[in-house]
Amino acid sequence: MQVKKSPLILEEVFVIASNIISIPESEESTASINEFEIEIDFDIYSDESDADARRVVVSVSGNDSEHPAPGYCFSIVAQGTFNYDKETKIKKKDKDVLLTHSAIPIVIGQIRSYISTLTALGPFGSYLLPSIDMNHLLELKKEQEQDLPTDDEKE
Repeated sequence: MQVKKSPLILEEVFVIASNIISIPESEESTASINEFEIEIDFDIYSDESDADARRVVVSVSGNDSEHPAPGYCFSIVAQGTFNYDKETKIKKKDKDVLLTHSAIPIVIGQIRSYISTLTALGPFGSYLLPSIDMNHLLELKKEQEQDLPTDDEKE
């Protein structure tokens, strides 16, 4: 099948911050290796000089750094820069869907690859970040934003 190019243009993706350590098994350990919760958060920023430019920043953390389970403990922050094809007319709603269902997963995919590559030579072998339920992640983000006080409420 011949694919149609997306009007969402990926300009670059890079890692902003990274921390990965290995937690050895101990006699008290009850969890399996790399059996821990994953935390993901993201933010989308606009560019004042270019109305269509977007910066998508995603942070992914695995394992509780305070009480880590055996395996890897990591925190990665990556940023993707995106734009839209200037020659294609796109509705605002469609732009939002492209950001949430394409841009964010692209950055998460880059983080997945980064973690896998860095852990490949580690004591527990390559760690592959599991698939993410994007609909659930977006619901959680929406709930989180609804709980935040507005500027008027802060005063």
